Amino acid sequence: MRALLVLPTLNEEAGVQGVLEDALRHDDRFDVVVVDGRSEDATVDLAHAAGVHVVQQRGRGKGAAIRTAIDVFLAGPWDALAMIDADGTYAVDALVDVLPMLDHHPVLVGDRLRGPLEPSSMGRLNFLGNRFLSAVASAVHRTDAADVCSGCWVMRRSIVEGLRLNSLGFELEAELFASLAAMGHAPTWVRIPYRAREGDAKLTSILDGVRILRKLVVRRVMQARKTHL
Repeated sequence: MRALLVLPTLNEEAGVQGVLEDALRHDDRFDVVVVDGRSEDATVDLAHAAGVHVVQQRGRGKGAAIRTAIDVFLAGPWDALAMIDADGTYAVDALVDVLPMLDHHPVLVGDRLRGPLEPSSMGRLNFLGNRFLSAVASAVHRTDAADVCSGCWVMRRSIVEGLRLNSLGFELEAELFASLAAMGHAPTWVRIPYRAREGDAKLTSILDGVRILRKLVVRRVMQARKTHL
């Protein structure tokens, strides 16, 4: 099974090089593409130097980046789509360990909250917020959501083909979960380590948390009409 590994980026020069180096050591398992949101630092240059294809996303925000990546994936020959953040928080080796499980589970999501959290990887407020949003997702969608804001996802092609997404920002992962729940595909949660990020954080705890909460509720009563940008 050949996968496409997507790294969404926006000014990730502090972490992207190390993530790419780790990913390219597993080029027998997946191809790598960087989907960039108009970085103003050396992110794109570092990706090109590593020999990795860079796609400029359409629109702005992480949701737009992943929806651009889905278009790239569906236009190609890959059997599975994988995605992690490019800031060094997710270990590529942990993702590689997850891939063989696709033979038995169509959707796999890394669970940071029950996996080992390295010191300073997630503040107390963010941890409690993630637990709260996951509990809301479980209750609203009646499907286990161990870590609804996780950025580590692996999905079979047949699953990706059925997704209906319209998120532009950090609510993308919550909408992925909601879309899968509506499709009847509960994710399989896999405990993974979570590390301190390289570079500055872009997520704003309160504002993005409200957007994620709203998306979880709205998608319970209303399906998205589009995936492509």
